Amino acid sequence: MSYNRGDYRDKWRIEKRAAGVRSDLALDQFQVLDPGALAGRFGAQIFHLSDLTDDEIALRRARSIGFDGMASIHPQDGTPIIVLNCGKPARRRTATLMEELGHLVLSHQPSQISTDPELGVLRRSYDKAQEQEAYDLGAALLLPKERIQRDVGQRVLIDEIADAHTCSTELVTYRINRMRLARRYAAYARRAS
Repeated sequence: MSYNRGDYRDKWRIEKRAAGVRSDLALDQFQVLDPGALAGRFGAQIFHLSDLTDDEIALRRARSIGFDGMASIHPQDGTPIIVLNCGKPARRRTATLMEELGHLVLSHQPSQISTDPELGVLRRSYDKAQEQEAYDLGAALLLPKERIQRDVGQRVLIDEIADAHTCSTELVTYRINRMRLARRYAAYARRAS
């Protein structure tokens, strides 16, 4: 099934799926989700680049590269594996972890890595719709629409919402926009600053 971020039916399908997963974890739509608990539900092992190498130069470079993380399946035992870039801020890693968990929840096929026949360099496959779907599900799992609606209704600032969920303000802003609450938020946020 292809995902269209602009189609309201896909948007609400993702919201419903997120609510179902949260229910399976015995969480209502207002409780804070522990991403580690969701990873545990799938038996996923989470690694940081620093777990895979002790090369200080490589770890310093990790801060500047575009790689945030990836999910794969261990080739021998089928265990889901998530690798996060430890060079990125912790709150950004939360968003990345949630996206990678979104891939697992949705049973997406992992990206394929192959050698480019013309350049001889490694390339990975990329499915934009699949990436958007996983990001949207991960965001909805961490920041359920009911929680965002309540927080905006109570005039909670983005920084406070991000603190409560240990995620980036960018992810909170995305969810507020996705829930079409941006004008309402802006009206009270201006007065607060």
